[in-house]
Amino acid sequence: MKSRKLRGISILMIAIMIMGFTFSACTQNTLTDTYVLGSNNFFKGAPSLDILEKFATYTAVDAYGNEFIVLNDEAQPEKLVQNVEYQIASGVDGLVLFGIIDAIIPTISAKCLEAKVPFVLYDHMPPADMLADLKENPYFVGIVGEKDYEAGYPQGEFLIEKGCKKALILTGTKGDPCHEARTQGFTDAFTAGGGTVIDVGWTDATLANGLTAIEDLLTAHPDADCIYASSGDLIAASMQALAARSNTTVKIVGTDLDATGLQGLRDGKVEAINGAHWINSGFSVALLQNYLDGHQLLDKDGKAPVLYVPIIVLPKEQADLYDKFWNEQLPYTVEEMQAVAYRWNKDVTAESIQQILDEYSISERLLQRYEEGKVTAEELEAVGISVK
Repeated sequence: MKSRKLRGISILMIAIMIMGFTFSACTQNTLTDTYVLGSNNFFKGAPSLDILEKFATYTAVDAYGNEFIVLNDEAQPEKLVQNVEYQIASGVDGLVLFGIIDAIIPTISAKCLEAKVPFVLYDHMPPADMLADLKENPYFVGIVGEKDYEAGYPQGEFLIEKGCKKALILTGTKGDPCHEARTQGFTDAFTAGGGTVIDVGWTDATLANGLTAIEDLLTAHPDADCIYASSGDLIAASMQALAARSNTTVKIVGTDLDATGLQGLRDGKVEAINGAHWINSGFSVALLQNYLDGHQLLDKDGKAPVLYVPIIVLPKEQADLYDKFWNEQLPYTVEEMQAVAYRWNKDVTAESIQQILDEYSISERLLQRYEEGKVTAEELEAVGISVK
């Protein structure tokens, strides 16, 4: 018969073994785990940013079954960093971040490295040298975004084709890499086509301040024949300013589509709106999901992937179907988002996701809805999409 002391030692050893097993099980993720993910919205209430949050949440929660906690940065770079610190301290499994300010991305990367917290970025694409540095961080899982320069450029070409010669630009504050790149892209295309950018209104990209800025521009330059607005609120501001002027023929184009801009397309008040149409956030969530499930996706060099979403244009005639399948519903189904995660699709790679993004367009998504029986051939052909 064992002594009480020996029995105590045996019980202690068993407890330690059980604790060790439990710890091991908790630190090795399985394909049935759910995760707590942290994220940020740089400024809640800004329609384009809220839409990005919506698709990220949809992917993380509805498609993948995770908990998704989004904090508001209130348009303050220092608060973005504070929110990252808070979420790391709270024990999130990973971060899905809208890294809009290039200058603070290295700080975020360093904090995630120190805490060993994996993170992805979405939408805004940092410069090449910064991306190279990020790829050296083993906890940087990747980015899905677009080149902001390529948002402005096709709108400059579009207005030249429409016969415009004198453009005004309504854009964000100087130093904002997103709006500066869109502005430069538009300027390069418009001037290359023989047009002149006669003035630029730099503002904080809110509706109220945008309205003041565009009214000042129109007053100072009554000979302007077109406006490029580089965000959804600035498109709305441009529409309001022109509505107060009778007999104007000034054409508006813009980047970033929200409900107001969509209605402007329907009403003929806006000529064209382009953008990546906010899918990048959800596909960044997919990169993180794969990593957490033990199947990190890598590029051909064995580094975290940098994936691009094309800048696509919504034609006026497709506005109603866009509203139905991008706003009332979402452009990718739960099953489609699960198909880019290893848990549901063992063949997923960074290259296969990039191929999906390369094929993304308004017509491609609507044709997929046609295959699912959610839209008719007649409806598509009425807006210029052939099902053949």
